[in-house]
Amino acid sequence: MKRIAVIFAGGVGARMNNSKTPKQFLEWNGRPILIQTLDVFEQTDLIDGIVLACKAEWIDHTKNLIKEAGLQKVLSIVPGGESALDSQYNGLAEAKRLFPNEDVTVLIHDGVRPLVDKETIERNIESVETKGSAITVTPAIETVMVTDNGSINCILNRSECLMAKAPQSFKLDDILSVHDRAKAEGTHNFIDSASMMMHYGYTLYPVLGETENIKITTPSDYYMFTGIIKNRELGGLQDE
Repeated sequence: MKRIAVIFAGGVGARMNNSKTPKQFLEWNGRPILIQTLDVFEQTDLIDGIVLACKAEWIDHTKNLIKEAGLQKVLSIVPGGESALDSQYNGLAEAKRLFPNEDVTVLIHDGVRPLVDKETIERNIESVETKGSAITVTPAIETVMVTDNGSINCILNRSECLMAKAPQSFKLDDILSVHDRAKAEGTHNFIDSASMMMHYGYTLYPVLGETENIKITTPSDYYMFTGIIKNRELGGLQDE
């Protein structure tokens, strides 16, 4: 049995208001966000290897960063696709190429979620290997409303709502099979792996994660990320 992380980092960071550097290569304390993400999986003992799907023209740069960081678990880097799901598929297909005859648990994670913690990764693995899937979630802390034609037509019970995070984890053969079915049917409107798996009849099981496990997509996300890191360095919130 193998436990493989598929990290996708094929985006261009259009919402970061930075045309030169994709968001995954922005730095904090001299370390790119992507390297910080990879390092969490590197340091998790249960993870056997990492496959990275990266923006094609940045692959050589990424290889240099990985070498400089001394990361040993990155087994392969493949070009990303036009969408996040396309990038994920490229990484999953590469994992299958590397381990064609193994029982593989795969953890799919955003390259711009560097604050994921080892415990969440371990809970994902346990859930996949006992139940078949794991979707990292956090409780909803604000009211969720549904709109239709410009008006609010439904207010959900917050206590019943969860916010999807990452990793989203499955058996490699299961997630690859639904990707192949979606491609064969020409269906491209899935939000993420979880929505695609649910569409094809798989049961999804939630795994609680940390609220700090944010996705860095906008400048405000980056400022929040740096604030969390600074707070950790100061030892957390202090009582007055």
